[in-house]
Amino acid sequence: MRAGLLHGVRDLRVEEIDPPTPGRGEALVRIAACGVCPSDLRGYLGSRVGTLPRRLGHEWSGVVEALGEPLDDSDQQITTGSRVVVDWRCVCGRCYECRRGVFGYCENLRRGTLGGFADYGTAPVSQLRVVPGSVPLEEASFCEPLACVLNAHSFTEIPVGADVVVVGLGPIGLLHLQLARSRGARVIGVDPLPSRRELALALGAHDVIDAAQESPVAEVQALTEGRGADAVLIAVGAVDAIRQGLEMAAINGWVNIFAGTHPPADVPVDPNLVHYRQLRVTGSHDYNPHHFSTALKLLQHKIVRVAPLVSHRFELAALSEAFETTANRRGMKSIVSPEGKVEEDQASSQA
Repeated sequence: MRAGLLHGVRDLRVEEIDPPTPGRGEALVRIAACGVCPSDLRGYLGSRVGTLPRRLGHEWSGVVEALGEPLDDSDQQITTGSRVVVDWRCVCGRCYECRRGVFGYCENLRRGTLGGFADYGTAPVSQLRVVPGSVPLEEASFCEPLACVLNAHSFTEIPVGADVVVVGLGPIGLLHLQLARSRGARVIGVDPLPSRRELALALGAHDVIDAAQESPVAEVQALTEGRGADAVLIAVGAVDAIRQGLEMAAINGWVNIFAGTHPPADVPVDPNLVHYRQLRVTGSHDYNPHHFSTALKLLQHKIVRVAPLVSHRFELAALSEAFETTANRRGMKSIVSPEGKVEEDQASSQA
């Protein structure tokens, strides 16, 4: 079978490797779609060092081709032919962090799944979620990033009628926007790219600000009668965006720093800003299993729409082009599938 292997900076090759065999308690999945994530880009561009060569990709969905020997005699919801999406984070449920509900920091976290940008992958059956027939497999591949967004919102109070600013209107920012809108917020989007601001309006933003031509902080003040935002979700890892996001927040406001900053950087912040406005500044990283399941439910019921976020589709053979497209911020989300299009089963096409 074919798989994308990273050999070095911008050296991503699609090679023939031996097909995987599902072990005990595992499933062999024919991969339908895998999204290109910024964390994949860090390895591709050299800001994240790891063992080479290695496979990339963790936002994947597909169809179960075969099952290994079951772990026990209990009923299996997953069968051959099941349409599934894969939660790559295998948490133990027993360590200190898991026992207190902080699954994203499981002390025994392992990547028990092996798939991504390839023809086939394997995963523990416990890490699979059955995809409802009404959800295309391409859309199901958004479960992982949407789960991360849900985690951020669990740290951010957004009451009905709150003024919420989303800084950065890439795919992640537009997931934040839709989730905040679904919670009854008035949403303001900030981005320098016209195409992204236009899409934000189409997906429910009430106002957008051109970060390149206007003063985002002053514009937020003007749009909120001088108060500032009740919550600010910073979906881009840039020093200026983080600094401005803090300045946009109202008294008792929430600020979530969602995106990592690579390479690491210092952000000049006057601590009096946090002190006198009583700001609640939080960070968020990854997700827990419940967030992943909830993400699939939001997709199933169209509470969050992800089809408009897909701007490019690539076949596996063009994997490097998919990464370059994302690295150069062309369009929005790039999806890779083995043949360049996601083959849906009959149940999905009739839903």
